[in-house]
Amino acid sequence: MEKKREGSEAAGSAKRTKSENGKASKPSPSPNKEAIPVPDLEECGFNLEQLPQMRSALLSWYDDNHRILPWRRNPHSRLSAELIEKAAKDGQLPAPVDLPIDRFIYYVWVCEIMSQQTQVSRAAEYFRKWVAKWPDVISLAAASQEEVNELWAGLGYYRRARFLLDGAKYIVNDLDGHFPQTAQELMKIPGVGAYTSNAIASIACGEQVAVVDGNVIRVMSRLRQLGGDPRSAAMTKLFADVAQQALDPERPGDFNQAVMELGATVCVPNTQPSCKVCPIRDWCSAYKAEKEGTCSVTDYPTKVQKAEKREESVAVAVVRILSEGMKLSEKGAGKYLLVKRPPGGLLAGLWEFPLQPVEADTSSSRRQEVMDDFLTGVLGEEILAEKLPTGSVSDVKKDALGETTAAAAAPSASALRVVERKSVGEVVHVFSHIRMTMHVEAVTLQGAVPEAVVQPDDGNAKNAAEVQWLSEEDLGAKGLSSGVKKVFKLFTQNREKAKQSKAQSIARFFKPASGGAK
Repeated sequence: MEKKREGSEAAGSAKRTKSENGKASKPSPSPNKEAIPVPDLEECGFNLEQLPQMRSALLSWYDDNHRILPWRRNPHSRLSAELIEKAAKDGQLPAPVDLPIDRFIYYVWVCEIMSQQTQVSRAAEYFRKWVAKWPDVISLAAASQEEVNELWAGLGYYRRARFLLDGAKYIVNDLDGHFPQTAQELMKIPGVGAYTSNAIASIACGEQVAVVDGNVIRVMSRLRQLGGDPRSAAMTKLFADVAQQALDPERPGDFNQAVMELGATVCVPNTQPSCKVCPIRDWCSAYKAEKEGTCSVTDYPTKVQKAEKREESVAVAVVRILSEGMKLSEKGAGKYLLVKRPPGGLLAGLWEFPLQPVEADTSSSRRQEVMDDFLTGVLGEEILAEKLPTGSVSDVKKDALGETTAAAAAPSASALRVVERKSVGEVVHVFSHIRMTMHVEAVTLQGAVPEAVVQPDDGNAKNAAEVQWLSEEDLGAKGLSSGVKKVFKLFTQNREKAKQSKAQSIARFFKPASGGAK
């Protein structure tokens, strides 16, 4: 089963057991008792005499089983010609063997950022599009944040996209377009921490530095029966020391990838691992203890309770503006309003439908008032001059079939007037730390489309924001976050249901009465 590239995760409770070097691993502390000191490397490390065998077994398994990924190359690969040919037909190609060092570092850097909290197959899909558009760090540095965000749309955790662009600009402007080749220097790149710097340095540059992510923590904790809260500084350091000790000095990059591959495909979390096919089970303390009946492999790493997601409620308006004579039901009619989020915080700099935070128990009428105030601020014009009850349609002209048109809604000299306003339902969108309930309404306006302007955030503008109006076709082609796409999907589904309901009403109206003349 494919897994996400994990960050630091929890590890399972430890029992006092003997390792193969004859030293006891410390048990994980009980949450209700005083914490037991974390063991040092000498006490819980590997048997140094057996390490070469374990390394060889893991690397041999990796050479026979590694996945083909567009940022990966393995000169020791023993994949069959049939498998390679099939992968190539599916568009799965490894990184070119003749890729210059700066380009290869660029590939590994982009992939490592993309793969954080993301399925590897999904990251590979985006990676191919990314390098097709920006094949090197110099081309990326010339991109705008909006271009980067649009290509990134759907991957989530948008701060990663901002880090890539900031990092590219740093490399081009401060390092003359050349990447550092040591973990220590790589950490100076914006958004690059210990894990990413070690991954790049080992995989692309051959530096003997171990990586520590969720997969590595899980594998090492089971191999050495290490308990304790993996989020603590002491345990983080211990896992780094154990991983460094295990590292193969001749093939550090391949070994790091082999451990992560093992954790993603064999030594998996949240279910029973495939110990019977694990190439290093003979060196696994947890596996031996499970066979002896003293514990389960899944006791490791220690499971740490995750913080509950914060509940948030927001009002969202899908605002459409119609020119005179346009029908509400006309396909593709009008333009939709998007507002750019602030440059910092959640979803920084992304485009969305007008959105405002509200309390969970806020009434629909109060949500409308909040939204009206916001829209008036961002558009800089009098708006929604004629307040309508939720779900109502203003007194406008109708054609022979009852089609509402915008022609009859004669606005005041400067106002954008409401033609239709109704609630379309709720959408729940989950972020890493927030569960957001979006109360969605559809607002149709009549009038001239206001120019897209930026209101300066000088402390006086209440709702400083950049706005733009897009046709439905352009909206569909624009890179939008998954939350915005959910809102628009709800809106279009509601619109289609309304059309079907109207068609059925018309059909019933013209249907001959039962028993009438033939």
